[in-house]
Amino acid sequence: MKIIIDIKNRKIKIALWRNQTKIDSLNIEEEHTLSEQLLPQIDKLLRNNQLDSQAIASVEVKSDQGDNFTTTRIARAMAETWNWNLQNY
Repeated sequence: MKIIIDIKNRKIKIALWRNQTKIDSLNIEEEHTLSEQLLPQIDKLLRNNQLDSQAIASVEVKSDQGDNFTTTRIARAMAETWNWNLQNY
């Protein structure tokens, strides 16, 4: 399973995918508090689907805002940390 954080038109969607099928998703409406909301919302998404963090093989970020957009940088930093942790622990 993987999590895809999709940032389009300043709207943030966190989706849980199994192979090519979207299982569930959540929206974050307020981009200015993403650093406070991102991990709790991922935790909520996992709990809603009776999963824990061990079930996630990767986290990806897709954004139409570019890397200079703070929201994209926050999401990418979280995804890179998650993926690094999977490879090293």
